Amino acid sequence: MEEYQQSVLYVEDNELNMELMHHIFKKHLPSVLLLKAETAEHGLEIAARQLPDLIIMDIGLPGMNGYEAMERLRLKESTSRIPVMAISAFARHSDIEQARTTGFAAYLTKPFQVKVFTRTVKELLTEGPYTP
Repeated sequence: MEEYQQSVLYVEDNELNMELMHHIFKKHLPSVLLLKAETAEHGLEIAARQLPDLIIMDIGLPGMNGYEAMERLRLKESTSRIPVMAISAFARHSDIEQARTTGFAAYLTKPFQVKVFTRTVKELLTEGPYTP
């Protein structure tokens, strides 16, 4: 059984993007456990139960979008301090600004460069493990 030092929750409804993320973590972040959710609602459940060190959230999710999910994470004491990184195809300045004001720790647009992505994840994870 593999020993993981940290965990990251990826909330994404696109199966191909989910598979790509799996490969990126396996190759570039092998000591990090990747948790997965296909909806914001399921992601909120996993976040509350697992308390990951970082959440990576797609913005354009069906049902509850990433902004709404972020607001709900911040309302709950146990998940309020988990850093959340947004990944989205929405690349306008207003989208990035909305993410910043909503409280996302970082915002990357799709398609993203793997080196930039892994560097950002590592930076957010080195801020220290999440402690409730």
